Formats: sequence, C-alpha cells, structure tokens
Amino acid sequence: MDAARREAQVRRFVDEVWNARNYEAASELYGDSYVSPFGTGAAARVEPIRRYHQAFPDLVLDVEEVIVAADTVVLRATFRGTDTGGYVGRAPTGRAVNEWVVTIMHFDGNKVIREWIGADKLGMFIQLGILEDPWPS
Repeated sequence: MDAARREAQVRRFVDEVWNARNYEAASELYGDSYVSPFGTGAAARVEPIRRYHQAFPDLVLDVEEVIVAADTVVLRATFRGTDTGGYVGRAPTGRAVNEWVVTIMHFDGNKVIREWIGADKLGMFIQLGILEDPWPS
C-alpha cells in the first residue's frame, strides 16, 4: 500500500472511530491478529476509546501529523475534551483538558497488527486537578 493511501486510512480511523464514534469502522484498520490488554481484534482497540468517550463525551481528536515509512505509521494528535463522565473511575471534574498523543502503528498488509501509544498523562492529571502542577507559572 502506498504512503498516501495508508495515511488516508489512519486519518479515516480518527475521523470515523474517535470523532464520529462509529466503532464498527475500526475493523477497517485493525485485524483479528491485533492484540492489546483488552483482547484481540478491532474490538480490543475500540474498548479504551469507548472509555474515553464515556469520560469525555465531547472528545475530539485532532490529527497534527502523520508520518508513513514502509509498514509503519506514526500519528501525532491532540485529544481535547471535558471531563463530565469521570476519568478512570474518578468523579467528574468538569474540567477541559488537552493531551498530546503519539501512536506508532505497525502494519501487515492493510491492517494494524501492533502499536505503541504514548500520551501526556502527567499533563492530563495536572489539568484535571488530580496532581499538583510541579511547575506553576
């Protein structure tokens, strides 16, 4: 698959699954061989996304950059939302947050078989008031 098609595939996943909440569309990008702590296949990728949507019902994921290199795609994005559903079992704070996220996806054909996700959880916890800001302005 060429780089432009792979980039379009990843952007479509963000638009459809993250932003439009069309969870069934995850199967276009994640195959049965995908494994995560939530299980296997597209459903395993969707489960943590559903949890984010429950905590942040107005969640939007903005794509900042997509880099394609052979069978690897790097997605850099910004998550924005308001904690009205309670994040990770905590009481809702009503606070708006934004968090950077970097995902490195490894493909076999046109499906993601594994990925690494890094996110600014420290920044999110500070924004939610869970942790005190160690660098106050």
